[in-house]
Amino acid sequence: MTPKTLKRTLSIKERIRQWRRAELHEAQGRMADAEASLQLEAARHTSTAALLTRPGEFSANDLVLAAEQVQATQRAVKEAQVALDARQKEHEERQTEVGEATREVRAIEALHTRLCSAQKRDADQREQRDLDEASARKGRRP
Repeated sequence: MTPKTLKRTLSIKERIRQWRRAELHEAQGRMADAEASLQLEAARHTSTAALLTRPGEFSANDLVLAAEQVQATQRAVKEAQVALDARQKEHEERQTEVGEATREVRAIEALHTRLCSAQKRDADQREQRDLDEASARKGRRP
């Protein structure tokens, strides 16, 4: 492989890593939204449950309605928790993808650096060999 090919490959891998980072950022936003939704539903559940525990007299209809509201908020909390769990899993997957993309970029960077160093070393050796030959020829021509 030539340094030019590695440089192009590195550029492509870097773009892929940037896309993966953007996807991770979007996943973080979705996870934050899911957390906010869960907190909102939990607050609704708490306030609804407080209706059942407040002091005073209630009719049977009021208690039935309050119990139905509590059940509805419990379902909403469970659904919000499921959504949050899914967003957390997605976030972890995106983090893994970003890590893999970063490792690929670093590996190609290291390979590019080694290849450039090897080519420079070979060029220096050729130049030194040419100088040695030219010096040896001058020494033989008196």
